[in-house]
Amino acid sequence: MNPDILQRLQSATKSASLLSQWEQNFIESLTEWFNKRGRLSPKQIDILERIETQKLSKAARHDKEEWAANYDDEKRRISLICAKYYLQAGYFTDLATNIVSDSDYVPSEKAWKKMCQNKYALKVIAEHDGVPKYAIGSIVEFRSTADWNMKRLTNGMPCVVISSGGDVISAAKGAKPYKVLPYGSVTMIDCQERHIKKCKNPQKTKKTVDNNTTF
Repeated sequence: MNPDILQRLQSATKSASLLSQWEQNFIESLTEWFNKRGRLSPKQIDILERIETQKLSKAARHDKEEWAANYDDEKRRISLICAKYYLQAGYFTDLATNIVSDSDYVPSEKAWKKMCQNKYALKVIAEHDGVPKYAIGSIVEFRSTADWNMKRLTNGMPCVVISSGGDVISAAKGAKPYKVLPYGSVTMIDCQERHIKKCKNPQKTKKTVDNNTTF
C-alpha cells in the first residue's frame, strides 16, 4: 500500500468543499478502491492529479478566492437571467437551481462562463437588456405567425401594451416578454415581442369596439 496516495486522498477528502459533486464522488470511489486493493491504476492517478492541480493547488485556491471576490452584482444579475432561462430549457439545471434558490451562491468561474457566455445565453441577455420595441400604451396586433391560441384570445381586436420585460425563456430573436390587453377584454395575454406588430389601423378598430359596447 502506497501511503503517499492514501495521504493525498485523505487531503482531497478534507478539502471536499472545493470540489464539484462529481469530483467528491470520484475521490470517495478512489478511496474505497485504494482501501480494497492498495493501489490505483495509472488512469485513476492521472485524474487525481488533475483534480489536485485544478482545484486543490495553492494556485487553484488563489484563483477561486479571487473569482469569489470579483463576483459582483453584475455577474449575479447575469447569472440569474441565464439560470431562469436554463431552468425552462432544461440544461444546467443543478447550477441554475443553486443560483435561483440561493442569492449568496457563487458558481465556479468555469461553470459561470460555460452557462453565461455561450451563444444562447448571450442572446437571452441581449433580449433581456434590449430596449423594448413597443412602449407601454402602444396599440399592437398579433402577427400571422403567432400562436393560434394567443390570436384567438384577442377575438380579432388590437391590443394595448401593458408591460414589457421580465424573464426571457427563449433564445430566439424577439423573445422579450410582454403583457398585452385586447380591446374589450379584461384578460391580459403573455406573449413575446416577435409575436406582435404595430397595429395598422387602431382607431378604426377602436371605434368598432366603442360602437358595440353596451352599458
